[in-house]
Amino acid sequence: MYQSGDQVVYGIHGVCVVTGTEHRIVDRKQVDYLVLEPLDQPGTKFSVPSGNAAAMAKLRPMIDLESLQMLLRSDAVRENVWIEDENRRKLRYRELITAGDRKELLQMVHTLHRHKEELALTGRKFHLCDDNFLHDAEKLLNSEFSRVLGIAPGEVGGYLKTVFTKTE
Repeated sequence: MYQSGDQVVYGIHGVCVVTGTEHRIVDRKQVDYLVLEPLDQPGTKFSVPSGNAAAMAKLRPMIDLESLQMLLRSDAVRENVWIEDENRRKLRYRELITAGDRKELLQMVHTLHRHKEELALTGRKFHLCDDNFLHDAEKLLNSEFSRVLGIAPGEVGGYLKTVFTKTE
């Protein structure tokens, strides 16, 4: 279980600090909650019911530096996962954003950047929906990776680009 002061990643909210626990009576039953404060939104609090498996599944510990470096060096994150059918792609990208799996989000970001570059070479525009998914995925990853790497969130994209360029 998480302790007060732990930094965690909570779904689409990014990095949060556990500020404590609360006990509430809901429908005459005591329900325990983990209280989280997003580091990017000080003063905002989320209460996550600790007995709710679906809610707790969105909560994960932050990645450590060694694991992040191993993940970034792996070939799996460079895999092209482009889905030609726009509706299927939207559905899949929504699932990835919600699930928050780092490897799959990195694959998605890498794929979308490649696709955007390919379109630019042919004078075509990047689809707005894809751009929005790219932005959301990068925001999630940047929130966590910036803290692990000790750099500003705005510097993570350049760092990732450098890492991917060196290993391709």
